[in-house]
Amino acid sequence: MPLAQAKVFYYDFVEIKPWIYELVMSDLGLAFVGTKNSNIEASILGFYPNHILIQDSKKLAPYVQQLKEYFAGIRRSFTVPIDYSSFGTPFQNQVVKMIENIPYGTTISYNDLAASINDSTSVRSVAHAVALNPSLIFIPSHRVVLAPDKVGSYRMGEKEKQRLINLEEGYLNAAN
Repeated sequence: MPLAQAKVFYYDFVEIKPWIYELVMSDLGLAFVGTKNSNIEASILGFYPNHILIQDSKKLAPYVQQLKEYFAGIRRSFTVPIDYSSFGTPFQNQVVKMIENIPYGTTISYNDLAASINDSTSVRSVAHAVALNPSLIFIPSHRVVLAPDKVGSYRMGEKEKQRLINLEEGYLNAAN
C-alpha cells in the first residue's frame, strides 16, 4: 500500500491492573482495544494490517478516561465514538452493534443473540462475529456467554471474561 493511501491509526496504552491495555482509534473513533503484548495476531496489526500507527495520548485521552471510569465502577456505558468502517462484513457489524445493547451487568447466550438477529440461522456465525470484536469492553462481548455456568472463549481469555462479568455484577450489587 503506498504511503499516501495508508490509513493512519492513533494509539496509546493505559495500565489498569492486571493489564496494560492498547487503545487504537482512527479519525472516526475507537477501532481496537487489546492488551500490550508481542502476539501480533492479538494486536491492532492482526486486525488491521498495513496501517500507520502513531502514538498520541492526547487523542486517546477520552477513551482512556472512560475505560478507567468503567473499571472504577463509575461508568456503565461508553459515549465515545466507535469506528466500524474497517471491521468485518455487514452481518458482523450488525452482531457487534447488537452487543452494545446488552445491559451492563447482564449476560446473554450466543443462542439468544443469534435468535434476536433477523436472517441469522447460525449460532456459529454469530459466535464468530462476537470473537472478531475489535473493541473489547467498549463493545461488551464479554456479556455474551455459552450458558449461565459457562462463559466461553474470549480474546483475553476465559478468566478475564469472567472477571469482567463479576466486576459488573459486583458494582450493580453494591449500588443496590
